[in-house]
Amino acid sequence: GNSVDSSLFANNAFTVVNFWFSGCKPCVDEMDDLDALNQRIKEQGGEVIGVNTETLDGNADNIATAKKILESAGASFRNIYFDPNGEAGKFALGIMAFPTTCVVDRQGNIVGEPIMGGIDQEDNMATLEKLIAEAAANDTGK
Repeated sequence: GNSVDSSLFANNAFTVVNFWFSGCKPCVDEMDDLDALNQRIKEQGGEVIGVNTETLDGNADNIATAKKILESAGASFRNIYFDPNGEAGKFALGIMAFPTTCVVDRQGNIVGEPIMGGIDQEDNMATLEKLIAEAAANDTGK
């Protein structure tokens, strides 16, 4: 319900952004891992934010479905939606593999390459951990 802009990233040393959609089984399967990650990275000044690409138009039914999925998974990390016609919307709508996870620094820059596939896969989690470490190490706090 609150407006979303790039200042979202400024409050965190880094932000892990996970793009998903409600009918994606691998997306739903990793929700508990994302929630655990969110709890763990708070100590480093990080946050996990989910973006369900089916909610970008503000469709109330799709938002309700996404909320039910998050609730049933016990996922309490923040999930957002935004204007599909903006820069972030165009990026999100251009994603062709789900889930896709990015690490974004405080200035709003993507660190490394987006990770395609669930972080519940060992290789993807290892890659994510490296990107988080890189973002945290390069954070100037400004």
